[in-house]
Amino acid sequence: MPQSKKRDHHHQNIPPPHIAKGKKDHKIIYVSIIFFGLLGMGIAYFITGTVIKGLIIGTVSGALAGLLFGSLIDRTLMK
Repeated sequence: MPQSKKRDHHHQNIPPPHIAKGKKDHKIIYVSIIFFGLLGMGIAYFITGTVIKGLIIGTVSGALAGLLFGSLIDRTLMK
């Protein structure tokens, strides 16, 4: 079948090399680290009271859980 000369032909859309790719924004990871860290500190406060060692362990474990949760959510949303 002959091709029409008046119609646009399909071309690949290749971006120019001088335009850099956008930097990924990982705000959800930071928010989840802070939220889960505070949640871990609150749970540790109710379990251990005002023991500093328990509060630090609760905060760090909550922040690690927030890091894992935030990275999973970020990876899911970027697909």
